[in-house]
Amino acid sequence: MYIGFELKKFNKNFFDYFDYYVNIGNEIFIKHKRIIQKTLNEFEKSDGSLNGDKMQSNWFPKINTDIFLSHSHADKDLVIALAGWLKDNFDLEVFVDSCIWGYYKDLQKLIDNRYSKNPQRGLDYDHVLFAASHVNMMLNTALMQMIDNCECLIFINTPNSVKPNEVVNKIISPWIYSELAMTKLITKKSLQSHRFDYINESKVFSELQIEYNLDTKHLYDLSTGDLSRWKGIRLKKYHALDYLYKMKG
Repeated sequence: MYIGFELKKFNKNFFDYFDYYVNIGNEIFIKHKRIIQKTLNEFEKSDGSLNGDKMQSNWFPKINTDIFLSHSHADKDLVIALAGWLKDNFDLEVFVDSCIWGYYKDLQKLIDNRYSKNPQRGLDYDHVLFAASHVNMMLNTALMQMIDNCECLIFINTPNSVKPNEVVNKIISPWIYSELAMTKLITKKSLQSHRFDYINESKVFSELQIEYNLDTKHLYDLSTGDLSRWKGIRLKKYHALDYLYKMKG
């Protein structure tokens, strides 16, 4: 990752043709899903154990993307439209983790059906928790790798992701919290390294709300006005993101 932004006061009103951009965004993620949609049974090794490395690599393979969008699951359509807008106007590839979340529950079911069932009592609670810890860790690691590989991260700050507080804003998604925390820890890469290689949360947690302090001081502010001005730059001489960095630098 080279740089991160925080986009506030962003909603459907930004788009002139919301459905048009949603369709473009959906095309991108149908393509991404095809890349990673492999039979979950392939994760089982010949000795009956599960191949964690293979799960991780097949979950989020090395998809080439420019921007990682960190957002609330409730804003999925809004973020897909933004991905379509970025593709249509700048030909930028975007990674939206919520589009891949179906695999979370599929993998959890695979493990539970095979290893967490008790013949007398059904699913064993302790085994389910143990399996969930593995699934969460693999997903978190895969997301961190995607953030590290993307040149730019944009956090979509909406009421669905951030809970306003009189003193400090709170965030209730453990996945967004983890993603933003990781952006402070990973080593920032140079633009050259990204250009040379060119290389989100589940409703499972919607009923449990644990608040985390929101720290975005290390992210650059980004507004819908910035996006509109960025779109107005039509020069093709440089990489599209360079104009955004220059505007905010």
